[in-house]
Amino acid sequence: MKKQYWYGVIGLIILAGMFFFFFYDKDTVQSRIDYIKNGGVVPPINMLIKAFESDEELKSQLHADFDMQDVIQYFRDKFGKTINHKYTQVMLIEKLMGHLMQMYPDDWVVYLYAMVRDIFPGMENEILDTFEKLYNYDRWLKDNNSDLSKMDTKDRRDMLWEKRYEIFGQDAEDVWAAEKQTEPISSALDAIANSNDMTFNEKLSLYKDSIKEAYKNSAPDIVARKQQELMNTFLDVDSVQKDLAAMPPEERKENLKELRKAIGLDNAALQRWDELDQIRDQRWDAGMQYITERTELEKQYKGSELDKRLDSLRMKYFGDEAATIKAEEDSGYFRFKQQRKFGME
Repeated sequence: MKKQYWYGVIGLIILAGMFFFFFYDKDTVQSRIDYIKNGGVVPPINMLIKAFESDEELKSQLHADFDMQDVIQYFRDKFGKTINHKYTQVMLIEKLMGHLMQMYPDDWVVYLYAMVRDIFPGMENEILDTFEKLYNYDRWLKDNNSDLSKMDTKDRRDMLWEKRYEIFGQDAEDVWAAEKQTEPISSALDAIANSNDMTFNEKLSLYKDSIKEAYKNSAPDIVARKQQELMNTFLDVDSVQKDLAAMPPEERKENLKELRKAIGLDNAALQRWDELDQIRDQRWDAGMQYITERTELEKQYKGSELDKRLDSLRMKYFGDEAATIKAEEDSGYFRFKQQRKFGME
């Protein structure tokens, strides 16, 4: 009995030594990847059920007391049809990471591999390779974030694609297929942002053409689903806002209507937006008057007397929203001192 005990102790020491050898590394994720690739012991997955019990999507699609076999089947059904695509493999990896990282912060990589092995047996090493490449890309992003943030949009995009191709090869186009598809839109927005001589209508025309180029025959359906997103993307460009700010109110109103027509809004929706613009204009007019009067009060009063007069001024211009404006200002944010984004606020 003692002999068996000591064999067990020795076995545990050897196993601990193996884990120390593979995991004693500043880059613990890579060390665990290396451990798996070198034939390290990968545990069974039954003990991982707790990581999935709180998932609302699983609860809604499986019975209340689902087990790991139910979880395995769920992932097969969800990802199995396209699992040969790298994009689908990335989606599977990210879904599993969301379950495992929080509950198993030290060993989630090994458990992720164990899950993949049981969900798609025979593909675990290919998916591990995809995971390693994705991890290396994310690590590169983190290491180069400062330099990337200083680049203009085009140079940053070019550098990102160069790195993606370096790590993933042609599979990069599968992993980032959605981004690749919308490159014409990104290029158009770059041109719009950097233009010094395009009119508002020319910018809008370029933007509309880029949407058609990106989505081709699917453009009408996609535009119908993403109307708000597409409008805001265009309106969020600084050069577009400068154009709108420089226009007389009636001209600005007509140009905003043209944008909304281009994105496919019907007459009823155009009327609703027109009414909302009027409310926003009135609100901003009140806000600018408030800022002017506030500035004068700050020159004349201090302390509690200033606070009392500002309370009255906010109530005069904002009514029920006065308390919200006060809380914002107490935190250092003055919304009506910000540059207005026409068509958005």
